[in-house]
Amino acid sequence: MLVRVRRIGNSQGVILSKNMMEQCDIKDLVNVEVKGNAIVIEPASQSPRAGWEQQFDLANKGQDEDLMEGFSNEFDDSEWTW
Repeated sequence: MLVRVRRIGNSQGVILSKNMMEQCDIKDLVNVEVKGNAIVIEPASQSPRAGWEQQFDLANKGQDEDLMEGFSNEFDDSEWTW
């Protein structure tokens, strides 16, 4: 289907028909990605921040040590008291 790119404020966009939206089960949110020279629009299946807590926990697993150890500065060396 050929669709015209339209000016929307300072941006540009395309209008998706109601039929297309229903066929793809698109409600309020979509994921938009660039793959090669194509723009891929997919229905968002979850909230945008779903899974962040789990990913953060996995990324920090085993990092109980002080991450700034070895990065001292003049204040740390002369003025700070532990």
